[in-house]
Amino acid sequence: MIPVLHDVRAACYLAVAVAMVVLICVLASLGAVLRPVRWADRQGYR
Repeated sequence: MIPVLHDVRAACYLAVAVAMVVLICVLASLGAVLRPVRWADRQGYR
C-alpha cells in the first residue's frame, strides 16, 4: 500500500512540474510572438 501512495505522490509532482514547464513555454512563445508586433507598432509611430 505504501509504495502505491509514493507512486501517486510522484505522479502528482511530475504532473505539476510538467504543467509549470508547459506554462513557461507558452508564456515565452507568446512573448516572442507579440514582441515583433509591438516593435513594428513602435517603428510605425516614429
